[in-house]
Amino acid sequence: MEGQARYKIRLHDGREFGPADMDLIMVWARQGRVPKEALLVPEDGSPVQSVLFPPQLAAILQAPPTVSTGLPQPKPPAGGDETVATIVPYRNPPALLAYYLGVFSILPLLGIPAFILGIIGLRRHAANPQIKGAAHAWIGIILGGFFTLLWTAAVILIILAASTA
Repeated sequence: MEGQARYKIRLHDGREFGPADMDLIMVWARQGRVPKEALLVPEDGSPVQSVLFPPQLAAILQAPPTVSTGLPQPKPPAGGDETVATIVPYRNPPALLAYYLGVFSILPLLGIPAFILGIIGLRRHAANPQIKGAAHAWIGIILGGFFTLLWTAAVILIILAASTA
């Protein structure tokens, strides 16, 4: 690219990088490789200036930082709405089943599978938080455990009452 000004980047410790045109220096700035304290040294002998002097470079260097892990961001599964997945955790069937069995564990013997499926659903959610369902799993564990204890106590009381009569 003939005619485009070229610069070196001089760091505070004296190291220099370049020469490069302004487009490449802007790429370096976006990558976080140009500190705000650096100097811009033109190859044509013009006066040295701060990297914050050119407006296009200052806009990049003074922009608020963005958070990036450097890893690709996971995409939500196709065909699913996150709001619906939060309310009805269809990606975590054990948690959903634990919830329904927990609610209906007022009936005998439904508390045990609610408790077990709740634990499985909670473990699945811990392994992959995107599948939701922690609240549903906890409801299955709590209600399933409570009604299992209640039904066990009722059976024991019935047996004791029958044996004393």
